[in-house]
Amino acid sequence: MTTNKEKDKEKEKRNRKAILTTMAAAAIAFALQWANQGQSLSVKEAASAVKGAAADMATEKTGRMPASVKHCHDGDTCRIVTEPGHMWMNVRLAGIDAPETSNRRNKSKGQPMGDEATDYVNSNLADKTVEVEQVDLDAYNRPVVVIWNAGKNFNMTLVENGFAEAYRGPVKRIDQSAYIQAESVAKSGKKGIWSLPANVRQSPAEYRKELRQQQKK
Repeated sequence: MTTNKEKDKEKEKRNRKAILTTMAAAAIAFALQWANQGQSLSVKEAASAVKGAAADMATEKTGRMPASVKHCHDGDTCRIVTEPGHMWMNVRLAGIDAPETSNRRNKSKGQPMGDEATDYVNSNLADKTVEVEQVDLDAYNRPVVVIWNAGKNFNMTLVENGFAEAYRGPVKRIDQSAYIQAESVAKSGKKGIWSLPANVRQSPAEYRKELRQQQKK
């Protein structure tokens, strides 16, 4: 039996969808009117207005936001620009933990496969438009996101190809077991980090722990 609370929630959802649809139609009509009248609104600006309305509707439907990837600092941290808002931010990829790269600030040399993981991410994402789905905030208030590239979960792709481990810490709004399963398959296939000798391979979490201990000495 449907409760009043559930009915109100469903009504609110329909109203929100109707508002967004109206906003999209208004943006299109506004853009076309100005373009047809030869006003100061350029064709590019008109297209941007339509694109923005469409992006709002897509975000409402899927929870994903269009964004351009500018550069990835390592295998699980990227610099993005949201579209159409053009807000720059660093994001942490959810559900994964990639090998650490060298860091001049703490004088760490990085881990084996750290540079390879970074190169793989940049070769697939840099200068591309993707979709980001925020699932949490990390300890540094960075958005923790799933990146969808051409409709595929790119975070999962990294684990499947051995460029990252499945993250074992607390997670929100993702299926952590799916990442652990993908890691198991990559490990069996000796892909990426799993191709390294056992005495060389080290979990990124353990590497960071040892680094913190060394810095305290």
